Amino acid sequence: MIKIDGLKKNYKNIQALKGITLHIPRGELFAYLGPNGSGKTTTINILTGQAGFSAGDAYLNNFHIQKKPVRAKMQVGLVPQRINLDNELTINENLDIHGRLFHMSGKKRKKKIDELLDYIEMRDRKNSLVKHLSGGLKRRVVIVRAMMHFPGILFLDEPAAGLDPI
Repeated sequence: MIKIDGLKKNYKNIQALKGITLHIPRGELFAYLGPNGSGKTTTINILTGQAGFSAGDAYLNNFHIQKKPVRAKMQVGLVPQRINLDNELTINENLDIHGRLFHMSGKKRKKKIDELLDYIEMRDRKNSLVKHLSGGLKRRVVIVRAMMHFPGILFLDEPAAGLDPI
């Protein structure tokens, strides 16, 4: 569940968000669309704890993003606009580190990595260095990394950028 009430964000003299109110119930698929510069990424950055806000309130699965920031962040999987994998590590190492950051046990991490790599048909590339992958394959890994820790909320910021149409 996402609950936003009167969310505002100012960057010096620019008002990026002008009082967004939005309630998205659990289990809902929601597309947040708008033209470039309309505040979509700013909103995602606020909800994922990467940016502060000027006014209002926001909750992720009933955790206030400023009062309970760690608990709120644990609710979220994020696919950012830019590919932000560690190019010097393998696919497996990138996913494993993510699982460790979310306190997943070794057994649970291994099982989830294999499941996700099967899902994107890349299990055979598990030990490939990220720097040797195409942009589309890197994008697939970023997407499954966001699902690694069983998040209740998944944010996808331009998720199809660089993916094959299939």
